[in-house]
Amino acid sequence: MSFLTGLKSLLSSEEKVTNQAADNPNFITQPLRIKHTLQQLMESHVHISIVLDDQSEHTSRLIAVSKSGITIDQLNSRAAHNKIEIGSTIQIQAKHNSIPFNFDSSIDSLAKGGGYFISMPEKIYHPQKRDFFRIPLDNIEKYKFSASVQYSENTLTGYLIDVSFGGISIAVSSNTYVKKGNILSPASLILKNGNTINADFNVCSVRKAHKDGFTRLGCKLINISPVEKRSFHKFISESARERAKNSSLIPKQGTNILL
Repeated sequence: MSFLTGLKSLLSSEEKVTNQAADNPNFITQPLRIKHTLQQLMESHVHISIVLDDQSEHTSRLIAVSKSGITIDQLNSRAAHNKIEIGSTIQIQAKHNSIPFNFDSSIDSLAKGGGYFISMPEKIYHPQKRDFFRIPLDNIEKYKFSASVQYSENTLTGYLIDVSFGGISIAVSSNTYVKKGNILSPASLILKNGNTINADFNVCSVRKAHKDGFTRLGCKLINISPVEKRSFHKFISESARERAKNSSLIPKQGTNILL
């Protein structure tokens, strides 16, 4: 089995497994990160569960996110719709890549054209260590990575596995010598369109998978120019939209399934 084939096989199987640490609760609290997280959930067409005051649970989805609040799709059950009361508190529960995104909100008003306008949450329960929403990449062979370990002659090459506004996850050959705390500088991300993004990264985690012939590195972004940063953020947003578009489970707007 080749390096790339083994990597693809493992990543495919991992997407089907919940990798959640129960003793590591994490809340997203910064307003910009909250808004970005909700936008990612919306663009991924994730189904959300709405729990009303009477503890009844119904399915909807996010259809708009703004600075002032969120618009969710109208419930397609008349009985459930009649339970909606302006000012009432609701619980929103969602999952993306098997990781929960839960928060409390309140019904502010009925939205124009249908749906409900709800308040922006103060925090989102998101039980994983990463501070930023991560975007797994499809067709990883098109996203290459190369870097030098700072103050050494060691170099490494590999593939991007996922990206976020805070950093990247990459796969390199298992015989590459790299350890936690190493600085990768200079480093280059070579994208499928041929564009290159240059930045520096700090290696935060090293996980070896000897049988599959690669090592996975979790890297934190530590230095990038403003121009490169805009390109990096654009790449992340485009990757999120492409992943949502290619999903075979995208529901059409206005079609809800009651739980």
